[in-house]
Amino acid sequence: MYISDVSFHGAGAGAWFQWETSQACSGSFGSQKLQTQMWRSSWSGPRGYNDWHGTGLTSNSFIDYGWSTDCDDGGGTYTYYPVMQGYDSGIGWGPKTRSDNELRKRCGTRSPNP
Repeated sequence: MYISDVSFHGAGAGAWFQWETSQACSGSFGSQKLQTQMWRSSWSGPRGYNDWHGTGLTSNSFIDYGWSTDCDDGGGTYTYYPVMQGYDSGIGWGPKTRSDNELRKRCGTRSPNP
């Protein structure tokens, strides 16, 4: 499993986060998929900034996707980072993995474009 660093682009109403996820399976495996979500800091611990988004099941051994979520720039300052989770039909869901970096931005508590 791989999740890239998260990057930030634009400003104001046109701002967004962007990241990439990939997963490779080898040997004997069933169908695979992955899901990802942007998390943000809060006083009670990390919580989702947007909904989980995922791929469909595939029998391909390698999947690679780019993701983005909008930022309500000016809506409140929090720390943001994406998380991913992989799935194999023979094993189930794997552990959640987060990006190596995080960004401190004023994007509020919820993505304006779920």
